[in-house]
Formats: sequence, structure tokens, C-alpha cells
Amino acid sequence: MDAARHESEPLISYLSNLQTLREEIVEQAKAKTFRISVRKNNILPCFNELHGDCLFFIIKGLVRGFIVDEGKDITSWLIEENHLIGSIRNPGSIKPTYQEQFQALEDSELLILPYHFIDDMYVQFPETNVLARKLLAIHYYMSQERSILSRIPSAEARYRQFKNGHNTLQLRVPLKFLASYLGIRIETLSRIRKKEKPEGKVKN
Repeated sequence: MDAARHESEPLISYLSNLQTLREEIVEQAKAKTFRISVRKNNILPCFNELHGDCLFFIIKGLVRGFIVDEGKDITSWLIEENHLIGSIRNPGSIKPTYQEQFQALEDSELLILPYHFIDDMYVQFPETNVLARKLLAIHYYMSQERSILSRIPSAEARYRQFKNGHNTLQLRVPLKFLASYLGIRIETLSRIRKKEKPEGKVKN
């Protein structure tokens, strides 16, 4: 795993499209965030011991979030470029039931945003609280999508719904992780895909 300082322009561009950023915020982002490279299939590092809790901004690549329940690996997130990913902090003291981990499904470039940096921005620059509300709305919408998807009773309809919303993403995700995310058996997903017209290379 290789770490490099700065190179935060993709993040700054993403945030600037949501909220105008004053120059001081841009300079702080350049100074306090840093870029890492993660090879395909590697687990994203846990920075709790070194840097405190953090978020990841995906510059390039594909990442899945997952939990392990009684030895079973369950995919909970599938996120591609130009998105933030990370464990959401509970403002109270309730400990999460499951500890999420994150794995690169392709060679990936990510930017680390330590939570202490985010908290400092809230205090120093009030407008970043507006930005935070917009980011929260985006993540709430994504969470709502995942919640609705998991409740669709038909496996075929579940896959179709995912494909309609993520047409390119569904071709990048290995079959076993997509099946886990959709809550269906690999054999069922393979059968559903065989009914579909070929649209490109399918990962296995």
C-alpha cells in the first residue's frame, strides 16, 4: 500500500459542485487530506490507531463495504468513483452492531479525510455545515435505495432494479459480491443474467 500527500483536486471539485468553497477551506483540504493506492482485493486500511476515524473519497476504482456475520461475508455497499465511503458515526455513544470493512474490487486510488479534520472545518467555517447537510442527504438517499432494494421480494426484479440504476457498475462487480449485495444465490444471479441479452463482459 502506497501513500502520497495532497492530490486532493478531485475531492475539491466534487465538493465545489455542491457548495462554493472559500480559498482557506481548499488550502486546508490540500494540507490535511492524503491519497493512498490500494491494490485489487486488498482491504482498505483501518486508520483508527494512526489517524482516528476517517472517510474515503474514491478517486479511481471500485470499493465494497461488508460485514461478517457468523462467518458469512455480506456485502453492504458497492461504490465507484467520485463518492465518499466510510462508517457513519453515531453522535451518541451506541456502539455499532457490526464493524464494517471496505475492500477494493479494482486497483483503486482514494483520498483519506480524517474525522478530526472534518470536525475542525465545522468549527472554523460555518458554511461547511451546509455542505455536510447536502452530503448527508446524498448518503441518506443512497441508504434508502439500498433499503428498498433489499425489500423487493423477487430476485429478478431486485437485479433489474439495481441494473437500471447502475448499468455500468453491475458489469464491474464480481458475481459473488453482486449476489451477496442483492441477497440472492450466485446460481440464481447467473440464471437471471443468462436470460438477459449480452451487454458486455460479466465478471465472475
